Amino acid sequence: MSQKTTGKDYLTMGDSVLDNKRILMRVDFNSPMDSNGHILDDRRIKSHLRTLQFLEHSKVVLMSHQGRPGDEDYTTLEAHTKLAAELLGREVTYQDDIFSSCARNAIKSLAQGEILLLENTRFNAEELMNRTPEEHAKSQMVKKLHSLFDLFINDAFSVSHRSQCSVVGFTEVLPSVAGILMDKEITALDKGLKCQEHPAIFVLGGAKANDSVKVISKVLKRSGADRILTTGVVAIVFMMAKGIDVGEVNKKFIEDEKYLEQVSTASKLLKEYSGKIVVPEDVALNNGGERQEVEVDKIKGALPIADIGHETIKNYSSYIKEAKLCVFHGPTGIFEQENFRFGTEELLKAVTQSSYSIAGGGHTLDAIDEFGLESKFSHLSMGGGASITYLSGEPLPGITALKSYASRVRSG
Repeated sequence: MSQKTTGKDYLTMGDSVLDNKRILMRVDFNSPMDSNGHILDDRRIKSHLRTLQFLEHSKVVLMSHQGRPGDEDYTTLEAHTKLAAELLGREVTYQDDIFSSCARNAIKSLAQGEILLLENTRFNAEELMNRTPEEHAKSQMVKKLHSLFDLFINDAFSVSHRSQCSVVGFTEVLPSVAGILMDKEITALDKGLKCQEHPAIFVLGGAKANDSVKVISKVLKRSGADRILTTGVVAIVFMMAKGIDVGEVNKKFIEDEKYLEQVSTASKLLKEYSGKIVVPEDVALNNGGERQEVEVDKIKGALPIADIGHETIKNYSSYIKEAKLCVFHGPTGIFEQENFRFGTEELLKAVTQSSYSIAGGGHTLDAIDEFGLESKFSHLSMGGGASITYLSGEPLPGITALKSYASRVRSG
C-alpha cells in the first residue's frame, strides 16, 4: 500500500484499507465510437489501469457514462467492459443495469479480485441533474447503492467539473478518496495553477470558443497568465472583437455556432487586459484544400480560416519557448489535413521547450500522439474541459466534494 497522504486537502487510496473491501469507483470510460459500436480510442480506459491494478485484492464496482442523451454514441458499456478486460488482462463483468435488484445482487456476490462495470450512468435521469452533493445523496442511485460499499473512489478527473450524481453524491454517505489518476492530475495541474514563475503562457485554440473565452477571463482575473495566445476558432472570435474583417464564411460560422456573445465578451477583455491577449498576424485559408496564407487585414472572399500563418507561428513560438509554464489547449487549425497541420505541430514542438508544459483536450492529445511528442510534455491531461477549468482557478465540484469529506474526517 502507498504512503498516507501528506500535505493534501483530500484523501487518497493510501489513506484506506483496500484489501477485500467492496469499492465503488467512478471512472471515465467515455470514448469515441463508430456507428457499429466499436471503440475508436482506448486512451480513456487505459488511463485508469494503474488504479485498477492497485485494487487487485479488492471487490471493485465501476461506474461510467458514455455519450449524451440524443447523441449517436449514447449507448451501453458492453464494449467498454470487453476492452477493459483485454487491456487489464483480467475478467471484467458487465451489468446491464445500475441499481436494480439484479445489479445489487451482482454487487453483493462479488469475490475478492473481481471487477463489475455497471451500466451507463446517464441512462439514469438523476445523473445529469446539476445538484449539490447533499441533494444527490438523496437520489435513488445513491440510496439504493451506498450501503453495499466500504469506500468510494473518484478516479474520473475528466468529469469532475460536473456536479453529477455519480461524481459527488456518494461523497456524502461513504468514505471518499481520490484514485491514482485523479491524484496525478491534481498534483500535475497544481504546478500550473500555483506557478509563481514567469512568464506563464496559455495557448488556447480549438473549436469550443465559449469555454475558452470564459477561461481567459478567469485566468487573467487571477493574474494566472502573462500572455494568452489565441488560435483556432478562439482567435476568430478575438479578431472579430478587434474589428478585423474575417470574411463572410468565417463570420457566418461564428454566428451559426452562436458565438456572437463571446465576441462581445472578448471585446471587453481586450480593453481590460490590454496587451495580454494576442491574436494572429496572419492565417492560412483553405482554398480548395490548398494552403493560402494572408495577413489578417487582407482576408477576403469566402475562404475559411484553417490554420495560423508562418509569421504568427514564429511570433507565438518565441513567447512559448521562453515560458516557465505553458498550457496548450486546442489545435491551431484543421491539423488532420496535411496542409493545415503546420501551426499545431510547430507550436506543440515549441511548448515542449518551455520549463513546465501542460496539454489537454481530446483533439490536442490526438495531435500530440500523431506527432510523436507524448514523452516530451511535463503533463498530458485526460481532463479536456475539466483541466482547463481547473487551471483557470475555478473549483471542480468532484474535487471539492472529496476535499469536503476529508475536512469532515480530519475535524473529527
